[in-house]
Amino acid sequence: MKTFRRACELVSAALFATMFVAFMIQIISRYVFNYPVQWSLELCSLSYIWLVFWSSDLLMTEKQHIRFDLLYHMMPTKPRRIVAIANTAALGIIFLIALPTTFEYIAFMGRRSTLILHIPLDIAYACFGIFMLAVILNAAIRLKQLFGPSWQQHL
Repeated sequence: MKTFRRACELVSAALFATMFVAFMIQIISRYVFNYPVQWSLELCSLSYIWLVFWSSDLLMTEKQHIRFDLLYHMMPTKPRRIVAIANTAALGIIFLIALPTTFEYIAFMGRRSTLILHIPLDIAYACFGIFMLAVILNAAIRLKQLFGPSWQQHL
């Protein structure tokens, strides 16, 4: 699991570096050479989209995301477990139900491409399908933990 996480971190770092380099190329070409290039904006945007969806559930744990949990933390542990199970199950089920239609739409978008770099849109937005799979898998893992003997550690 550490190797997988490390690989995901390296992909995220590469995406961030790509976004940063494309951004710097745009700044230098526009303000130093007075000759803006269009492809760098598109590359920067695509790198950002991939970075956000790639990192959101593959690298970040649920506790690292912004949550509105003031009432949740005021509850005793057993009701908090029930709420955690209900929220996690609802999220996993909703994403699982939406998964086939999302994959169909991503495949449908392959008929079109980006305007400048001509990258097929199914590749450009495949990161959302990966994100959805990661959410479903992490929801299943969290449900297993919440039903396990050490469930208090996972609240």
